Amino acid sequence: MQATIISHEKPADPSSVEVHRFKFRIDDEQSGTMTESISLRTARVLVDHFQDGNAFIRMLKAIVAAHFDEYDDLLGRVYIDHRGKPA
Repeated sequence: MQATIISHEKPADPSSVEVHRFKFRIDDEQSGTMTESISLRTARVLVDHFQDGNAFIRMLKAIVAAHFDEYDDLLGRVYIDHRGKPA
């Protein structure tokens, strides 16, 4: 599996920092390709609850670790599964 960050959408209200949205694509041999989006708030919750090193969680960890002025730098980054290795 691999996960790619496609776009970043800033909230209409600058004080709503947790509402930043990230559109991403998951490419998986078994499931095919899907495109979804996730808010920064939801990414934080998932990172706090999952320690798996799969591509999706690696991508979420990068989003959560980034400073708000670095979000656009994440666009186009690809995260690959490394099963059995820590994220």
